[in-house]
Amino acid sequence: MAKLRSLGFAVVAAAASAAAPAHASLIADGLTYTLTESVLSSLTAQFTLSITGINGASDTEKGRSGVNAIAFTQPSNFLSAVMITPPSGYSFINGGLNSSGCNGNGNFFCFDNTSIPPTPSTAYAADSTLTFVFDVTLSSGSFAGYAPDLKIDWVGSKNNYDLVSKTITPTPAPEPASLAVLGVGMAGLGVIRKRRQRAAA
Repeated sequence: MAKLRSLGFAVVAAAASAAAPAHASLIADGLTYTLTESVLSSLTAQFTLSITGINGASDTEKGRSGVNAIAFTQPSNFLSAVMITPPSGYSFINGGLNSSGCNGNGNFFCFDNTSIPPTPSTAYAADSTLTFVFDVTLSSGSFAGYAPDLKIDWVGSKNNYDLVSKTITPTPAPEPASLAVLGVGMAGLGVIRKRRQRAAA
């Protein structure tokens, strides 16, 4: 029985580690940026950018109340990019950005926030999180080795925020196969529990 129990926990532990890969994050001005990649088709991937620690203790600038623009290096054979969430207010522009927002220059794609004034009046609460989800489609090839430069232009109570421009490596989101392994592990634990209950009866 002890062997079965140990095996069941080992399967669950292995499945959990397969289903939840470590995220490669970058830290800039005390904020943590994490990029996750999910494959939608042979030519399309969905990316989720999570930004944490906004206006928190580690945020070296604070007073942030919005994102004016956000840009990423184009992958090889880039065809298009579409912002999924936030659902409105961001328009796609080819090219990078500067302190005024998307500027149409360089090998980037940019999402320009047209729904906020230059300096919104209400700052995010301490330790807020923002999530941007966008799909990128290629004309051919794959996303193998794609590690884009991230650029982001913040707005808020400061006159000027440091313009972040750093490389961020995406990590794969859990695949269905990994989730299936987790399910098998959980089922194994259920069988072990039933056997223990029968033995105790």
